[in-house]
Amino acid sequence: MNRFCINHRSEAHRRGSLMPAIAFALLVVGGVAALVLNRLWIDAAEVELRNAAEAAALSAAREYLGDHLLLSQVDYQLIAEQAKRRAAQLSLSNRVAGQPVNINLDENGNGDIYFGYNYYDAETGESTFLESNSKAAGVLVRTYKSRQLGNPINLFFAGVTDQPEADALVYAEVSFDNVIDHFRPTRFLPVPAFPLAILADDVSGQRTDTWNAQITQKQGADLYGFDSQSNTVIEGADGIPEMVLRSVPLNTDPLLANVQLLDFNNGLNEQKISKQIRDGLSSVDLEMLNGIIPAQNLLSIPGSANITTPVQQALGLQAGQQRLCLLYTKQLPTTIPGWSNLECQGVVAIRILRVIPESGESATIIVQPTVMTTKTATLARYLQVNNSTGQETSTPIEFYRINPYVYKMFVSR
Repeated sequence: MNRFCINHRSEAHRRGSLMPAIAFALLVVGGVAALVLNRLWIDAAEVELRNAAEAAALSAAREYLGDHLLLSQVDYQLIAEQAKRRAAQLSLSNRVAGQPVNINLDENGNGDIYFGYNYYDAETGESTFLESNSKAAGVLVRTYKSRQLGNPINLFFAGVTDQPEADALVYAEVSFDNVIDHFRPTRFLPVPAFPLAILADDVSGQRTDTWNAQITQKQGADLYGFDSQSNTVIEGADGIPEMVLRSVPLNTDPLLANVQLLDFNNGLNEQKISKQIRDGLSSVDLEMLNGIIPAQNLLSIPGSANITTPVQQALGLQAGQQRLCLLYTKQLPTTIPGWSNLECQGVVAIRILRVIPESGESATIIVQPTVMTTKTATLARYLQVNNSTGQETSTPIEFYRINPYVYKMFVSR
């Protein structure tokens, strides 16, 4: 009969020798798991931080690009401070890892939000963001979230992952530009414009009811303002002059008016015009103009100096809203009473403050310039197609005029 002898002492020795290896393996697995979890946390936090940073930057840019830029004396420092505070308040409503995002408003390089512009160094080929409130072409926002880990991951995180720290840090930059070549609607976004043109100037110097005299030279009265908090037109000076637009009664010389309704594929039909006043200008409305409204070049288009009651009512419903309109430089009457052939050049932004019906189906319309942004603007610096050759070219930016009333904002990557 065979006997088997079990050496319990040897088996215990083997178990003891495996314990350090198992412990080390568990430590390695735990460390790797911690790194993976931390990396996932950073990725998720960076997505949330980027959304918060871009929202704050867009909010600051919108606040900066306000009607205060049209005042005779512009306090850029105050404008920038107000825009930063608004962005900081907005950021608190955004959460990262369950906590609100806090934007530091300190100055002297310690803050998280700055206005300025990008300076390109031709020698080094690098672009640097330089702080400037008065020459701002964009806003830079930094958002940061610390995980505050209570383990040694932070000590070797950079060496393992090439990430400088085990925290989330995101920069977002929103740029804005007002050198615009044209406006183009999209399928779901019409150009926010009235089918309207205002007399730009009078070469004879006899008329003062022009945009140049009343608005550019600030000869217009200042009796009204717009309260952005209540979104209403109010009586009282706000430092921005108004312009009085006057149409003419039916069967009256259209040259006496300083405002014209424009035929954007509407046949100057009052119902179609009223719809365009309400909805803006679509690609169908602009199909005879190659789908665009030029911001720099001449535009020849029929117009009418008669603003009838239905059109007056449509304009009145848009009081206080920001809309684009054109300026006309020349006017030739046609055989149709009240109609003209107009040459328009330049686009401005206005608010309608009051619409006053007058006799003979005419109207007095009080408007004020405003500063607005629109995604339908096409910037000159991004225009690369030469229409005559179809080849890609660089458009000389010096041939373009800046538009003090209209900007386009975009998130810079």
